[in-house]
Amino acid sequence: MKTPPRSNLRTGITVSFQAPSGNIGHAVFEQAIRCVLRAEKRRASSISCVVVSDEEIHALNKRFLNHDYPTDIITFPLEDEPLEAELVISIDSARRQAQDYGVHMREECMRLAIHGMLHLCGYDDGGDTGTERMKAREDELLSQCIKKDRR
Repeated sequence: MKTPPRSNLRTGITVSFQAPSGNIGHAVFEQAIRCVLRAEKRRASSISCVVVSDEEIHALNKRFLNHDYPTDIITFPLEDEPLEAELVISIDSARRQAQDYGVHMREECMRLAIHGMLHLCGYDDGGDTGTERMKAREDELLSQCIKKDRR
């Protein structure tokens, strides 16, 4: 069931669901996006996060990146400063990965949003050094987000 987008005007974050997400709501994605913006000292005019199925992200991946498979997240940078972008996250991939990694679904959704935002902030997970650097930052920010989430 599709839900109407929810916009956080203060930070320019809009989250919408195009696929059923169970008990995962807007706040999970908003919090992760805000966490990265704050930590990376980036100003955002507009960040759109759309949660879709594997089928939908597969079609986008094929159309825009010429990759004929589903993926967990795709980022579409639109402007650099202030940051304007779209994140597309597969809820099906998040669900599978949460199970594979033995983490809560909420944590995996945060991790995917953080990962996409780090790409938009200039991090690159290509090559060993880039992957290690990005993964370390991702883990650090995820830990911060989870702590805030538990308060």
